[in-house]
Parts: sequence; structure tokens; C-alpha cells
Amino acid sequence: MDKKRLAVNMMAQLLAFGVNMGISFFLAGIIEGQIGENTYGFVALANQFVLYAQIAVSALNTMASRFVTIHIHRGEEQTASEYFSSVFFGNVMMAGIFLIPALVIVLFMGYLPFLNVPAEILRDVQFLWAFVFGNFFLSIITSVYGVSTYAMNRLDLTSIRTMIADILRIAFLFVTFFVWKPTLWYIGAASLLSTAYIAFWNRRFTRQLLPDIRMSLSNFRWRKVWELVSLGAWNSLTRLGQQLLDGLGVLLSGALIPDGNASMTLLALATQVPTAITSLMGTVVGVFNPQITIAYAQEDREKLVGIIKSSNRIMIFLMSIPIAFLTAYGLDFYRLWQPAKDPWALQRLSILSVGTLYISMSIQVLYHVFIITKKVKWNSLVLLGSGVVSSLMSLILLKTTDLGAASFPLSSMATGLVRNFIFTPIYAAWCLKIRWNRFYSDILLGLFSIGTITVLGLLSRMVYPVHSWGSLLLTGMVMGPLSLLVNFFIILRKEERGIVFGMVRSKWKGAK
Repeated sequence: MDKKRLAVNMMAQLLAFGVNMGISFFLAGIIEGQIGENTYGFVALANQFVLYAQIAVSALNTMASRFVTIHIHRGEEQTASEYFSSVFFGNVMMAGIFLIPALVIVLFMGYLPFLNVPAEILRDVQFLWAFVFGNFFLSIITSVYGVSTYAMNRLDLTSIRTMIADILRIAFLFVTFFVWKPTLWYIGAASLLSTAYIAFWNRRFTRQLLPDIRMSLSNFRWRKVWELVSLGAWNSLTRLGQQLLDGLGVLLSGALIPDGNASMTLLALATQVPTAITSLMGTVVGVFNPQITIAYAQEDREKLVGIIKSSNRIMIFLMSIPIAFLTAYGLDFYRLWQPAKDPWALQRLSILSVGTLYISMSIQVLYHVFIITKKVKWNSLVLLGSGVVSSLMSLILLKTTDLGAASFPLSSMATGLVRNFIFTPIYAAWCLKIRWNRFYSDILLGLFSIGTITVLGLLSRMVYPVHSWGSLLLTGMVMGPLSLLVNFFIILRKEERGIVFGMVRSKWKGAK
């Protein structure tokens, strides 16, 4: 494992993530406070619609990094160019296909009963969705250019540009929100500006890092598209299952629960922190994926398994802390962040939404194993099946109990825990041809870490109750380093401690 490169990539990714999450929480408060109560749900709902469109697009794109990276590291630049070009032009064609339903939704939004948009904000929501869809089209057309930093294990370059793009986004919003009357569509316009900046730099990085890659229509191959789609379709099913587990609640709560937009907004706010933790998890695990792919391309199985095991421990080292902090301090956070909402309801929904991560946090890297080994079929079917079961369970609970919006995250948590404890670790071990229970020790280690930090957090609340942002910040400044210290000595081995030291040195040099 390249410890230095991993440390640099990790620090850059975490910094970019921190900026993005800060913006997201800032926006939620601004929208609810200045634009109107129960309007934030329409922003989340727009993003949910785009996510469903991205599921179809992912059939072509999810395997692109895998194929381009492997052929580059095997010295097969022409083949890599064919995959690269095929993905680009395939994405252009799919953008054209999705343009028609996007126009229909935006133009006829007022006549769509499942959206239930109040007449006084209809025009604003239409513009918001127009920009959100435009951002989606630009992102999928230019997405293949992001392969370059992945293939050469230079994720730090992308992270830095992403962070600058987020700063541009917040600067745009700051100017528009405080100079003119705040409206929802400014948010969509800011995202489009941010995506355009990232796309520009990703294209430039491709020229610098992959000079032998030629993107041209002459390199387009239908058989490459079919090869990618035939494998990627299973990943689309995976994402569909994940959406049924995590994203259906916001959509259905607005349509099926009597208080409509209020429940949709409450659920959208309650899932902000769990979504942020999930995004952080994706950011961290994404740093390991290039090295895992390269090790697989080099056909070094021992190195591959070693990287996976180290990745699991580093994931536990980092991810158990925010999960435990949400468990221990979530109620205090919601009292301060959304004083007009019920903090107990927000905390209850948050804990249910984050529940699956208690197990999946420790084995998140294993999902990439299915991609590099091209064993995506059974994982996709199982995840899709659990998504269907979760959706049906949600509807049953909604009809037979008074749980309301809690029906959705509760069902998702129940099916997610079962799937990640029984199927994922065993099937990943089978794909790698190693002992079936090899990864269960990581799951137990993760549960121990979360439990330990949660107990410390609950004890600290008894000694020093949280009553303000200042006291919450002070608690985090004390408990954060203490939790890292506990994890450093309990969770990490010598190999992983070296990576953490590398991250610290990288940050120290950057500060100079």
C-alpha cells in the first residue's frame, strides 16, 4: 500500500467533504428560515428524482473506472481509449433521452398531484428543478473525465478542485441570498456553476495524467458499451435497491402521510446528518478503491486482501466517531440546529436512518470487491430484494401503525442490518476465495468502537450538559481527539498507524 499517496488523498478528500457538508447544513437553516417553512423538502425531492435518473445512467458509468484503470496499468492504452470514448458518447446519448421527461416534469409540475407544490412557490420550484436537471445533464456528460485521477491514484487533485467549487457555490449563494430576495432556484444555479468548474478541471487533468488516452468518435465501440452496460446494469439494480431503502421515504411521506409537506421536510432534515455520514463514508472508502483496483490488476491477491483489511480498520477508526456522536449528542444538536422542530422526532428518525451503518461501516470496502471481480449479479439482486421488502414493510407499517414518517427509516434499517450481517461479508470472501468468516472480526471491532465512544459521550453529557453551540463545540473539541486516541490504540495496527501518521504529516506540511 502506498501510504504517502493514500494519506494525501485522504486528507484532500476529507477537507473537500467538510466544506461541502458545512454548506449543506448552512443551506438547510437558510431555506427554512428565510424562504419558508416546509420548503426544504422540495430541494431534497428534486435531488431524489435526479438520483433515480442516475441509477439508469450508472449502468454505463459504474464500471468505467475499473476497465480504464486496469487496461492503463497493463499498458493497453488503445483499449483504454476505446472504453473512455464509448462511455463519453454513450453518456451524451443518454442525456438526450432524459431531456424529454425532464422537460415534461418541469413544464407540467403544477399538474402533477404526487408533487403537491403550493401555488405560491410553483414558479420558484420549477426553476429550481430546471437547474437541478441541467446540473445532472452536465455531470453525466463529463463524468468520464473523472476517471483520470482515479486511474493514476491522484484523488487529491479532484478533491482540491471540488473544495474550490464548493467555495464558489457558497459565494454565489451568499451574494444572491443577501443582495436579492432568497429563492429556491439560486440553489440549483449554484450547483450548476460548481459542476461546470469541476468538469473543466477534470478534462484538464485527463490531458495531463492520461496523455495517451484519445477520446474520439473513431474510438467509440458499441461492443464496449454493451460490455459495460451488461455488467453495470447489475450496479444499477444495486443503486435502485439502495434508493428503495434510503430515498423513498422523502418522496412517499409527502404523498401518503396526512400532514404532507411537514412530514416530508421533517424526514429530509432528519436524514441530513445520516446522509452526511454516508457521504463521508463514501469519500473515505473511495480513497482506497484505486489501490484496490491496481492491486487486482497486478494479480497480487495477498496485497489485495491486506489493503482491504487495512481499509476496514481505517474506516472504523474514522467512521465510528460521527456515528457514535450522533447517537450520544444528536438530541442536543437538533435542539440548536432546528429550534422550531421537535428535536426528539428528529433524533429518532436520525438514529433509525443511520442504524444500518453500525454494521456496514466496517465492511463498506467490500462493495468494491464485487466490482473489480465482476461478481456484481448476486449483490445487486440481494440489495434490490431488500429494497423491495423494505418498501413493502414501510407501506404496511404506515397503514397499520401510527409511526408515520418513522416507518421508512425503520424498515430500511431492519433489512439493511440483516443483509450486511449475513450476505455481504460471506459473499465478498467467496469472491476473493478466502475463508468465509474472514471479515466478521471487522464487524465486531466496529461495533465495539461505536459502543465505547457512545458510552464516553453519554458520560460526558452527564458531567457537562450541552446548552449552546459553544458548549457543543467545546464538547466536540474534547471528545473528538479523545475518541481518535481511543480508536488509534484499540482499532489500528502498525500498518494503519503509519497511514494515519502520514495523514498528519501531510496536513502539517500543507499548513506550512
